[in-house]
Amino acid sequence: MAVGGGANQVKLIVYPGRAPSNVNKDAKYSVKHGPDGMHVTVLYPIGPGERELLATAEHAPLVEMVNVVKVAANGAPGGAFYITEFRDVVVPSVSGTAYFAGTYAPTLEFRLDGAIVSAKAPAELRPGEAWPGHRCGVAYVLAAGGTDIYYVQQTGNREKRISLSQSCGETEARALAQRLAAVKGTQGGRIYINEECVFFDPATMVYLGSLDDDPWFPAPDVPGRE
Repeated sequence: MAVGGGANQVKLIVYPGRAPSNVNKDAKYSVKHGPDGMHVTVLYPIGPGERELLATAEHAPLVEMVNVVKVAANGAPGGAFYITEFRDVVVPSVSGTAYFAGTYAPTLEFRLDGAIVSAKAPAELRPGEAWPGHRCGVAYVLAAGGTDIYYVQQTGNREKRISLSQSCGETEARALAQRLAAVKGTQGGRIYINEECVFFDPATMVYLGSLDDDPWFPAPDVPGRE
């Protein structure tokens, strides 16, 4: 889909992978106006019912990537976006369509009272401990009993369950699922994975571990991926 005309024409690429659709404001990044330009921001809970807007001005290329898509799709810069576990920058539009803006490797770091808040897990953090990072991530479902991991793909009125076991086999999928279930519990439920391939429980904000060398869903076929 091309928007604009002449040299300003922008080709919008519908994201072919799992497009995040989190409704929580603190589960997504955003580009917002700051005192010296546009910044990347994230909402960070600091207490019961209290959140603080953290911002960084150190990622101008990412801001530009997001804004190119936002302007082409919505007519104005700024707004929410996601970075998936594949480092894909996914930009939702007002129509509900999610577009691919490119891949972005640098880690986003935000400062709060002298500490750094990011998607990285501190070296000393162990599964089962409180997750200290921000809440941005992509949601998947840990099956009850720790048997598999899946998500539901919806196309129109049709839903399709996409399971990890379909990609890498039942034995490999179960091994990862059981490792996560050992921390989250065998009842299963939603889990998030962020751009640093860190898992956490969005309900309890407990760190579940990292993907490491475990098999995962295949990366979407997008332009420019090496």
